[in-house]
Amino acid sequence: MSTQGITAVFGRGESPSPAASWRPAFRPPILKLMRIAAGVTLPLVVLAIWTWATGRGMIKPLFLPSPAAVVRAFHTMTVEENFVKDVLTSLSVVVRGCLWGIALGLTVGIAGGSSLWVERTIGPFLNGLRQVPALAWFPLIALWVGIGDLAKEVVIAKSVFFPVFLNTLQGIRNIPPQYVEMGRVFGFTRLQMLRRVIFPAAAPTIVVGIRFAAGLAWAMIVAAEMLSGRSGLGFLLEQSQDMLLTDHLFVVIVTIGVVGFVVDVLLRTLEQRLCRWKEDMARA
Repeated sequence: MSTQGITAVFGRGESPSPAASWRPAFRPPILKLMRIAAGVTLPLVVLAIWTWATGRGMIKPLFLPSPAAVVRAFHTMTVEENFVKDVLTSLSVVVRGCLWGIALGLTVGIAGGSSLWVERTIGPFLNGLRQVPALAWFPLIALWVGIGDLAKEVVIAKSVFFPVFLNTLQGIRNIPPQYVEMGRVFGFTRLQMLRRVIFPAAAPTIVVGIRFAAGLAWAMIVAAEMLSGRSGLGFLLEQSQDMLLTDHLFVVIVTIGVVGFVVDVLLRTLEQRLCRWKEDMARA
C-alpha cells in the first residue's frame, strides 16, 4: 500500500488546528432550548394568524374552519368514528410496502454498486421503469391483484425502490478507494468488506435515500386510497371533500403532516446513530 494511501486513511499525524480541535463535549441546555424555540416559532405564528382571522369572521368556516373547530372535529372522529383505525390501516400498508421497496433497493443497489457489469446490465431497464410514475401503474396492478392492500403495497414498493436503489448505488460508488484498500490489507472476506467497510461508509447516503423514500410512500398511500379505498386517510380525505366537511379535512391533513414528521425524525435519529463514526473521526 502506498504512503499516500496510508496517509489518506490515518491522517498525517499533525495536531489539529485550534478551531478544529475545539469542539464542546456536550451541547448546553440553552442551545437545545433555542433550537426548539426556533423550530416552533413559525408554526405558532401561523396558528395565531389562523385563530385571529377565523375569530374575526374574515374567512367563512366552509373555506377555513377555526382551530377550535378542528380540535372538536378531531375529538369527534377519534371517539365516535374509526379515525384511529384508518390511521393504523394506512400506516400498516405503508410499512409493508416500504419494507419491500427498501429490501429490493438495498439488494439491487449493493449488487450494482459492487459490480459495474451488473449496473450496466440492469441500469437501462430500471431507468426506463423509473420514468413512469408509480400511480400510472396502479390501474394495471389493480387489474392483476385487485384493488385491495396488495395493489397499494406494490405501488408504494415501486416508489420506495428507486430512491433507495439510486442512493445505495451512489453511496457505494463514492466510497474512497483507500477504505477498500485497507480492508484488503486486513484480509477481509467479501462479506466482511461489505459489513465493516462498504455499508458503514455508504450508510449516510443510503439513509438519506430511505428518508426521501419514506416521504414518497406516505404521500403515495394517500393518493392510492383516494383512487380506490374503503378505509385509510386517503379515503377520509375524499369522503370529507365530498361532504364539505372542511374541519375533518384539516384533521386528516394535520395528521398526515404530523405522522410524516415523526417518521422523518425517527429516520434522522437512525442516521445519526449509524453515522456516529463520522463525528468520532472529526473529533479525533
